[in-house]
Amino acid sequence: MLPLLLAGCSGDKPSWVDRNQQVIDEYKVTGRTRELPALSVPTVLTDGEPVERAKLPVITIAPGVTATVGWGRGALVERVEMKADASYPAQTLNEELFVIVQDGSATIDVNGTMTALAKNQAIYLQPGAVRSMKAGANGLVAFEVYSPVRLDHLALAGQNTSGVSVSFPDQGVTPSLQPGVVVNVDDIQWTPLIDPVPDRSFRRSTTHARLLWGRNAQISLVRIDPQSEIARHMHPEDQLTTTVRGTIDQGVMDRSYPGSGEAGHVLFLPGGMVHSGKAGDVGVDQLDVFWPVRPDYVERASKQRALYEQVVAPGEMPKKLAEGFTFTEGPTWLKGKLYFSDMYFKNPAAGDWTGSPAQSRLIVMEPDGRHRVLARGMQSNGTIAARNGNLIVCDMFGHRVVELNPATGRVVRVLLDKVDGKPIDGPNDLVMDAKGGLYITDPQFTPEAKKSQPGKQVYYLAPDGTARVVIGPGEYAMPNGVELSPDGKTLYVNNTWSQPGENFVWAYDVAADGSLSNKRQFAALNLTPNVLGAATAADRFDSGADGTAVDTDGRYYVATRSGVQIFMPDGTYAGTIWMPQYPVSITFGGPDNDVLYMVGESSAWSVRTKVRGFRHPDGMQ
Repeated sequence: MLPLLLAGCSGDKPSWVDRNQQVIDEYKVTGRTRELPALSVPTVLTDGEPVERAKLPVITIAPGVTATVGWGRGALVERVEMKADASYPAQTLNEELFVIVQDGSATIDVNGTMTALAKNQAIYLQPGAVRSMKAGANGLVAFEVYSPVRLDHLALAGQNTSGVSVSFPDQGVTPSLQPGVVVNVDDIQWTPLIDPVPDRSFRRSTTHARLLWGRNAQISLVRIDPQSEIARHMHPEDQLTTTVRGTIDQGVMDRSYPGSGEAGHVLFLPGGMVHSGKAGDVGVDQLDVFWPVRPDYVERASKQRALYEQVVAPGEMPKKLAEGFTFTEGPTWLKGKLYFSDMYFKNPAAGDWTGSPAQSRLIVMEPDGRHRVLARGMQSNGTIAARNGNLIVCDMFGHRVVELNPATGRVVRVLLDKVDGKPIDGPNDLVMDAKGGLYITDPQFTPEAKKSQPGKQVYYLAPDGTARVVIGPGEYAMPNGVELSPDGKTLYVNNTWSQPGENFVWAYDVAADGSLSNKRQFAALNLTPNVLGAATAADRFDSGADGTAVDTDGRYYVATRSGVQIFMPDGTYAGTIWMPQYPVSITFGGPDNDVLYMVGESSAWSVRTKVRGFRHPDGMQ
């Protein structure tokens, strides 16, 4: 085992090696082996001992431009802060460089080409590129990762670099990003870093990362679920970890150290050092830098990308079709047009959901984005095609489900307004089975303080017009999107926020009479950092899960605050279609039913896919 522990080291045996070997023997830890380039770089970090960001060196690069620096043998990580309108002077790079914007904005000049950089965007540059930057009006905070280590910046940090060589043979890895091209970090798919937890009804890894790499260094923007653990493990690559958000107990060999995003703890783990972790109550986000690139992570990323590319071709991105709406919902593709609700709410962004049927509208849109108002006067929500070619609409504030003429917008008949002799409250979403029956969610999202029904429920409207409750009160904080598998055997219900229901998609077996059984967790939805870090524990489940869709292969799609999350029929996470605005609801459409339409708050979007959507009634394309 000694060659693994000492790979890449020069000089005497590090003091931690014997302790590390005892942990390896006691817990039977195993790991990969590889030979690393031999380097001896002066450092301010003690192997395996985290340090708060405030205790790291801060260097001044230019007026108004400073960086907090930490480094290992093959990579340097800098947290760069630029004041408003400050300039980072032009420099010819001797290293490969990643820039990941944490906050603010800048204009970056690469070889004479100016490009805007904003929050959650990244760019990768290779040696020889000439780079300068100018911060925006609100300044810039960004992580910069160099490989090899920049000797001039080590000198600025007070290190004696005389006679130090940081160069090493190019590792020859094909970069994951095209040099000089700005990417949205959210477009980099989450890759599971560990296998799903066994003995659960849903398949989810508790640790995911957005992975990006160059020829020599690799960045893992890792997120660990709340209260989740990473078992003792080791790898031959050096790891430099910065805690960005949340908290973690960082196990290093036989000791444990706290890590927090607030303190910005930085930890250097030389190759072969055993480590582990347990995330705190709000989970943890970390920026891990590996040197050299981890081949096992490249393989995992490739497998995850392949799942996503079964649905969306490489380079295919969502396109904005129209904007200027208030809060769009419930799209349906019907005979060459897209129908959806534009619900008026006073100020949803501020949590003011005061609605107005008089100011709400039902929209009909052409494939090119041209649209008109079809109907007014209803606070409508979910829609679906009827078997006869009409449109079925959830009139949420009107406490009814209606059928209307898609040419005139006039209501033809009321399909449902009572269950068990009482008015329904706020029908939200609906899906049709092969017999023409409808499952309808009612989260009671209506203005009346006194509700008619005993709680938030799901109804089944049978083909003969009779209706009954199939999911009763107390199951969900907000039952919202509802969907059926293509074979009609499984019903999916998502919960938008809070408890009960949390950030899960739930599945039920469907009987011939429409009744449900065998409730189980089908998938756990990814959450945004703001939600995970909410001050109140009950608010840490707000996935925003809303509209849903399925394709003919059985994949499940759900609109969330993180984007449109996609799951395989067994619940395995396949990827996320990200767009700049919350995609509230979705449907497949287009002549071949291969375009996913996404309506979200003030805009409508579409993305062409490699699959075909499925929904009853068939033949309405």
